[in-house]
Amino acid sequence: MTDESLPTPYSEDDQAFLASAGIAVSVQPEGVLVSGDDVAVEGYLARIKDLAGDAVQVTGVDKTSFTSAAAVAGAAATNAVGQGQFVRLSPESLKMLQSYRVMPGTGGYNRMTVVDASHKFRGQMQWQNVSMTPTRALGVQMLAVQIALQTAVQSVADAVERVQGTVDKILVLAQASQVGDVVGNHEALSRIAKVFGETGALPTADWESIASLGPVLEVGIARLREHAKRTVAGFDSLKPVQDRASYLKNAVEDKRLGETLQLLVIAEQSLYLWQKMRIERVRATEPEHLETVVKSARVLLLEHFERDGELLIHARSELANYATVKPLEIVRWISTSDLKRDISSLRQDLDDFASARGSQVAGWIEHEDPSISDALAEVGNRAKAVGGAAVAIGGKAVDAGASGLGWLGRNLQNVAVGRKSAEPARPSVNPDK
Repeated sequence: MTDESLPTPYSEDDQAFLASAGIAVSVQPEGVLVSGDDVAVEGYLARIKDLAGDAVQVTGVDKTSFTSAAAVAGAAATNAVGQGQFVRLSPESLKMLQSYRVMPGTGGYNRMTVVDASHKFRGQMQWQNVSMTPTRALGVQMLAVQIALQTAVQSVADAVERVQGTVDKILVLAQASQVGDVVGNHEALSRIAKVFGETGALPTADWESIASLGPVLEVGIARLREHAKRTVAGFDSLKPVQDRASYLKNAVEDKRLGETLQLLVIAEQSLYLWQKMRIERVRATEPEHLETVVKSARVLLLEHFERDGELLIHARSELANYATVKPLEIVRWISTSDLKRDISSLRQDLDDFASARGSQVAGWIEHEDPSISDALAEVGNRAKAVGGAAVAIGGKAVDAGASGLGWLGRNLQNVAVGRKSAEPARPSVNPDK
């Protein structure tokens, strides 16, 4: 029996199960796809948010993305991925939810019932694996990667406004002057992606107008990130306060570290849009290469997650060391004042970068040394000390670095303690692991 002749990836019992208020969940490296009964999905997502707090991002699966995935997996794939939600979590958050049995512990598709006859969410979760054919699995993987590309950057509107008139200088500083018009390329890619999202069509003329941008954007991103790293590497907390103030002023005003980070965000979102269009182009014209292209996009997302996270954490650490004014340096009040001003400005730049990148749903600063947050909190508005990222993502000032447990770990620990007497005993879990 061919793959296309299979009526559904589920057995008859599974179909009946899912039809009676159940959900199907696919755990992918980029996020978690959740589909099924609307009430059940809503209850399940509420449970995730209850445990993970604001360290979770939920995005609806748009019609175009679903249609593309269905075209790969076959029309019957609607039972597996249609009308669903995409849940983005940091890797640490996902591991924690799996430890508490809120997520299935393995990849692939899994199913469960989450509501009772009264449509109340059940606390006890039983996961069972549901097998999928390789073709349909590829459709699900493509869907997850495309949504991850679409949501990897939260917004670039502020970034575009910030870098207007300075792009050429930033690119020269980053030794990327041959990259071209970053903002213009972003606008072109955004227009084509918008039309594709609305119509599901990617005309050859549209693709050919952007086909050459991918490698150019990758070069630009690498050089912008390297310029930011070099600038941060020049921080030397052992130097006298007047020298530290001078270097920091140079980093802010001459090396334009803040604008570099904002241009990096714009270039990254452009590349992600290009990758999404590339996947669609290959799906439509060279489906035999689709798996390879999806894998390459997956590798790209992981690489950017790691490198941007390292850049942010290192910059925050160096800035915190810079912010420490030694007792004998207080008399140099002019330099100290300048130092605090520029540290406050650069801290906000780092917050803006983390916020635009979603802070990978707060995962980047999950295990940051509390002393870093404390040091940065001494400069400027304490409510924004952790990074406006936590404020912007969650809508409340949460110090994600204030405890070794981390933000998600504390939430889960509190919930576990609160429900210990009300639910069956579960294996103990160390939130630090």
